[in-house]
Amino acid sequence: MAPIRIGFIGLSAGQSWAAWAHITYLKDTSKYSIVALCNTSVEAAQAAIKAHGLPETTKAYDSPQALADDPNVELVVCSVKVPHHYATIMPSLKAGKDIFCEWPLAKNVAEAEELISVAKSKGVRTVVGLQACQSPFVKKVKQLVESGKIGKVLSVTFVGNSGFSGLKEPDYAEYCNYQENGANMLTIYSMHAMEGLLYSLGEISSFNSIIDIKRPEVQIVDGKGAVVKTITRTAHDQFLLQGHLESGALLSYHMRGGAAFAGNEGLIWRIYGETGEIQVTASGTYLQAGHEDMTIRLQDHTTGETTKVEPDEDDLSKLPLFTQNVGRVYEAFADKRTDGYKDWSYALLRHKLVEEIYQRDAAGKQETAAAYTKA
Repeated sequence: MAPIRIGFIGLSAGQSWAAWAHITYLKDTSKYSIVALCNTSVEAAQAAIKAHGLPETTKAYDSPQALADDPNVELVVCSVKVPHHYATIMPSLKAGKDIFCEWPLAKNVAEAEELISVAKSKGVRTVVGLQACQSPFVKKVKQLVESGKIGKVLSVTFVGNSGFSGLKEPDYAEYCNYQENGANMLTIYSMHAMEGLLYSLGEISSFNSIIDIKRPEVQIVDGKGAVVKTITRTAHDQFLLQGHLESGALLSYHMRGGAAFAGNEGLIWRIYGETGEIQVTASGTYLQAGHEDMTIRLQDHTTGETTKVEPDEDDLSKLPLFTQNVGRVYEAFADKRTDGYKDWSYALLRHKLVEEIYQRDAAGKQETAAAYTKA
């Protein structure tokens, strides 16, 4: 089978998510071939081609429209800042090209729905970068639950931190502190982790939620750690959700901004069942990517025995951590295994969850005032 020809938007010459998660796999597979890059200028695209050792025949473009006009490009991969997703991928959509876009798909539900409408009208295949479904750890948790290892699930608790949205933020992530950009702790870090949880345990049937900004003043620091300015954060740095899953299990979820406790205790995820309990711990909450220290432990309530459970490995397990699950998504897309990746219609489900959380906050329906302290 001929390789799928990719036009990549957003790969810079330096280090970035595109370089860490996509390029390592794409340069070493027979299923894909990068034939074009689009960047802010032709010179920037050419620099990225050279920096990442791509073939000299790789085309360099300076606009999404120019890339869309290239008949040799079959699949467009978009890895730019979220506020630019809509304008960046719309030309390629209208040109009838398949598209792999990072999560979030767009700034909001309205933009996402319009992108999906055009994609359906053109009959193109779509992928969104919600790759927790390909995580060996998430898959193992799902397998343990579905095999009955802990019996009926009674409750689920998830407590973690995002690593960002704290007192200080690197300058490259400043834009994530403004809610209007659609790229923040709730939309990115919380939803990636929530995606892994819901993939394992099923969707939410009812919930109450709280979002809040507890660190409104944020210091922006440069690459050397020096404070360059102070900004006012408008994106939430605390997110709490409690409710029931469709299975009937109780759910308690809390994601906060800032660093992990003691620098390496960033996640405690427990699934409590009738006959046992699963605990997942790690230095962070990146279920979509994993952490080197991520661990699954299984306890049998009858015997009291606790055992460590290892995730399954495959040919991509030898790749760098951030590359593995994205590579598995690419593999599934190339092989047309639709159960191995999430499309844009699925992405809309997560966008609607975020939108509902925002709407409840705006309507003042997050929580009820306590009455017991009132005279």
